[in-house]
Amino acid sequence: MSRLLVCGPCPLPFENVSRTYGTGIRTWQLAWSLAQSGHEVRLVALATDGAYGGDEKPPAHEVRERVEILRLSYAEVMDPSLLRRRIADFSPDAVVGSTIYGSFALAQCRPRLPFWADHFGDAMAEAQAKAKLEGRNWPLAHFWRFAEPALRRADRISAVSEPQRHALVGELAALGRLTAETCGYELTAVIPCGAQPTLDRPPRETLRQGRFAADDFLLLWSGTFNVWADVDTLFAAVAGAMEANPKIHLLVTGGAIEGHDEETYSRLRRLVEASPHRERFHFEGWVAAERLPLYEATANLAVLSELPIYEGMLGSKNRTVRWLAQGLPVATNRIGELAESLAREGAALTFEPGDPGGLREIILWAADHPSELREVGNRGQSIARERFTFLATTGPLIAWAEVPVRAPDAGSRERIHSPADFASARFRLGKLAHRIPFLRRSPVMRRLWRRWKNPGHD
Repeated sequence: MSRLLVCGPCPLPFENVSRTYGTGIRTWQLAWSLAQSGHEVRLVALATDGAYGGDEKPPAHEVRERVEILRLSYAEVMDPSLLRRRIADFSPDAVVGSTIYGSFALAQCRPRLPFWADHFGDAMAEAQAKAKLEGRNWPLAHFWRFAEPALRRADRISAVSEPQRHALVGELAALGRLTAETCGYELTAVIPCGAQPTLDRPPRETLRQGRFAADDFLLLWSGTFNVWADVDTLFAAVAGAMEANPKIHLLVTGGAIEGHDEETYSRLRRLVEASPHRERFHFEGWVAAERLPLYEATANLAVLSELPIYEGMLGSKNRTVRWLAQGLPVATNRIGELAESLAREGAALTFEPGDPGGLREIILWAADHPSELREVGNRGQSIARERFTFLATTGPLIAWAEVPVRAPDAGSRERIHSPADFASARFRLGKLAHRIPFLRRSPVMRRLWRRWKNPGHD
């Protein structure tokens, strides 16, 4: 068995806080699975500013389910000298980064230990979505700053889906890591989203009593409204279904991501406020983790609507896996590996991206076919509890942790200059040359500048 230091964001899913993010679930998925497999695990949990909101922060140090947890501030984890001391104090056999933030923090330390970096979703695809929302491209450099160090240094890198794994291979190629040394060595792996279902489903009347009629059909959206959320399709479909069936309601838990995406949630609220059916949209805000199963037990159908962008095509959705594990039927658009596989197996109701009519028809069908809907939920739950538990999803990491090894190109003395290096150098040198007046006036330099900007063209 190995001694492993895991670094990743919190809050962790068992913490009874009102805002639990997918990044914290991912951290616990990795750390818990390694500990349950017999490894000695110390988790350095990174608490970003405001991570716990107004909730009481858990203890700085505790042991839970065989995982030793150290909760540190963002500044502490992102200080390489401080994090190196934490690593040295523990003397692990290997280190594991959860999400680009935990992986970035470890990469800054330049570890000489075997290093597994988990990239939970494609950072640059999310950067593109964020750039679209902002109307500016600054997120591209910001996200790449966090993604690149681990891509250069990690011995294994995990993705959340097979499409994202292929994207990782492309990124590694651009950074010059597909070399003679690494040919035949598997640099990447897939760790899908995982969920640990609660054992006891709360009684349905817990939230219905006094609020909804017994025959009301309740839809649920739970979690953040991130840059990928298609709230226009969601609203149009649900409002259209409400027009046709007065028993339909939508419960919404969660909300905006402060400092990252506050517009998407605000747009949905504006759409609802202008709707004649606004009284059947119920915005519950952020709810404590221990209360979320009550909403899942109360709802008849969970809904998910995404924009048709690379973020969804390459990624996956924690909330979908959680809904499935809880036995809650899911209506989702066919974007990404998870949705496609569920559609093939009849384990979810699916519609085309950006098609409010398709989602509307699914909602109306589901409201009129309760027994068939339960069958869909049962199939989804069976698949989730077989394939998407924490232990079932983390097999590649657990196998690597048995005998963690460095990649064949680790510590190579030869500097491999990648296409990304050349592009960056061309940009910096070209910008410098353009600022020097006598170089700008020189016909020779102008010609060289044109050739430098457009290699292969005169």
